Amino acid sequence: MAYILGTAGHVDHGKTALVKCLTGVETSHIPEEKKRGMTIELGFAALEDPVHGTVGIVDVPGHERFIRNMVAGTWGLDAAMLIVAADDGWMQMSSDHLRVLKAMHINSILLVITKSDLADPDMIELIREDANRHCREILGQELPSVAVSAHTGAGIDELKKKITELLSTVRTAPLDKPFLYIDRAFTLKGIGITVTGTLRGKSIAVGDQLALYPGGTECKIKNIQNHHADVSSSESGMRTALNLKISEKEKVERGMLLAGMGESPVLQGSELLVRVDEYFNKQETGAGIKNHIELELATGSTNAIGAIHFNKTDPTLARVSLQEPIAGRWNQPAVLIRHGGSSILASCRILAAFDSYRAAVFKQFFSVYAGRELPSWKSCGFFITGFIEKDRAEPKELSADAKDVTACGKQLIFTKKLAEWEAKILETAKKSQAGFTAEEIDTAVPVKVRQEILKKLCAENKLINEGSVYKLAGSGDTLSKTAQQLLQLALKAGFDGIEIDKIQLPQVRKDARDLVKLGKLVVLENFLHYHREIYDKAIAAILKGKKAGDIITIADARTATNLSRKYVIPLLNVLEKNGKVKRQENDRIVL
Repeated sequence: MAYILGTAGHVDHGKTALVKCLTGVETSHIPEEKKRGMTIELGFAALEDPVHGTVGIVDVPGHERFIRNMVAGTWGLDAAMLIVAADDGWMQMSSDHLRVLKAMHINSILLVITKSDLADPDMIELIREDANRHCREILGQELPSVAVSAHTGAGIDELKKKITELLSTVRTAPLDKPFLYIDRAFTLKGIGITVTGTLRGKSIAVGDQLALYPGGTECKIKNIQNHHADVSSSESGMRTALNLKISEKEKVERGMLLAGMGESPVLQGSELLVRVDEYFNKQETGAGIKNHIELELATGSTNAIGAIHFNKTDPTLARVSLQEPIAGRWNQPAVLIRHGGSSILASCRILAAFDSYRAAVFKQFFSVYAGRELPSWKSCGFFITGFIEKDRAEPKELSADAKDVTACGKQLIFTKKLAEWEAKILETAKKSQAGFTAEEIDTAVPVKVRQEILKKLCAENKLINEGSVYKLAGSGDTLSKTAQQLLQLALKAGFDGIEIDKIQLPQVRKDARDLVKLGKLVVLENFLHYHREIYDKAIAAILKGKKAGDIITIADARTATNLSRKYVIPLLNVLEKNGKVKRQENDRIVL
C-alpha cells in the first residue's frame, strides 16, 4: 500500500520549509506564493521511507483565507503532521486545521514543533504541553510529538523515524472502486486533458475505463504518472497524474470526481442529505448552526455554496441545498464553512444526494436515518424497500441490531415490514374463499419477495399451497351463498353457459373469479363461463377419437358438440391456452 502524508498548521509555522528539508522539494511553485512567502495552493513532494517506500507528501496552505484549499489537501491523506512553531506556539488555525483532520477521519497524526532553534528546551516543553492540551480538547487524546529545526537539521532524523511509526498506525476503510478527486486539471497540446489527484480505493491501470462526476461521462486512461515517472498502474494512496481520452469540449476541472466500476453508488447532485457530527463554532445559537443559513460545504477537492435545513425529528440530520452539484461516496466526510468567511462551523457526512428537491423523498430518507447510524450504503435501500437478496449483503451490513433482519428464503427482509406484509397476506387469505396467487396480493413488494414470504407462511402452517394458489390453513372449501348460486346457474345453463356481467348477484365477479381458481367454473371468453362438468363434456366430445397430430377443424368441433361458432371457437382457444392443441391457420392440431 502507498501512503500520503500531509501537513497542517498555522501560516508561517514552517510547513513548507520542513517539507523541503525532508524531501529536497520546494513545494511553493506559483509566483504569488514566492512573492508573499506563504503557501496558497496545494504543494506536492515525495519522501523515501525505509519501511513504507515512496510516501507522497501534500503541503497545505496555513492562512485562514485558504481553508478550502486546506480541506482539499486532506481528502486523500493517510496521516498528517500538525505543525506548531516554537517561536509562536498554538494559534487559532492550529485548532481549525486539527478539527479539519478530525472531520476528515484522519486518525494518525504527529505533532511536530518546528523552529526549535529559536526556543530553549523549557519553552519547547511548554509549547508541547499547551499543544497537547488543545489536542485533548479537540481529539480527546494527546499526540506523539517531536521537535525539529529545518534551518539546522536538528531532530530531522528523529522525525523520519516518527513518520515510519506513524504510517504503521494507518487503518483505511476498503472501497470497492477507484476514487480520485481532481485537484489539478490542464490541457496540453498534442497530449490532451491531464488531471492529478490522490487515488483511493481499487487500483487503476492504463486502458481502464473511468467515469467523470458529476454527470458520469465515460473516459479512458491513456497514460499514468506517479511523481513525474510513467507507470503502467497506480494503487490506493498514490499521487497520480492521468492523461485521459475524453472530449476536449468536456468540462474537466478541479473538484470533479473520477470513479471506476463497483457496486457501491457514486452520490451526485445539488440536494444533499447530511449528518452533522460536531459543531466547532460555539458562538452559534440553537443546535450550533442557525437553520436555513447560507454556508459552504467542502469535501474532496470541491466546495459549493448552499443553504442548510435541519430535520425537526433528528437535528443531527439536515438537507443541504447547493447552487452546484457535487459528487462523492456514501458517508463521505465533509466540513461546513461560514459563507463569505473562513470559519469552520461543523463536520458532517454525506448520506445521500439528489438532482432536485422532493419533499417525499427526503421525508423517507430522514425517517430511515433518524436516531440510527447505518453500517453501510446498502442499509438505507434495505430499510426503504424492506428487502435485499442474501447474496448481496450480510446481515451486519444492514443493521447493528440483528433483530431488524430476518432471513426469508433467498431474501433478507426488514423484520418490521415483514410483519406488516405477513399480516396483509393473511388478511387477504381470510377474505378469499378460493385462495389467491402471489400476484394478487395488494402490496408493492416484488413477486419474488412475496413468494419467499408465502413459502415461510406455508412452512409455519399458516397457509397451504395448491399449485399457484394459496389458502388459509384449515379454511376448507366452503363456498359463499353467491358462489353456490352461480354454480347452480352454470350447471342449469348447460352448453349455453352464463355471462357474469348479466347476472344480478352481490359481488358476483369476485365469486366468479374464486370459482375459476377452484376449477369449478371455466372462462371461455370475456364474461362467458361454463360449469366444469359442462366444459369437460364439450372438450371430451371435441377430442373423441383424436390422437396427437390429428387436425380439428371448426366444422369438426361444431359437429362433435352440436354448438355454434360462438361457443366452439372459445372452447378451442381454451384448449390452445392449456396446451392441448396448437393453431394452424383456422384449424387446430392435437398435441
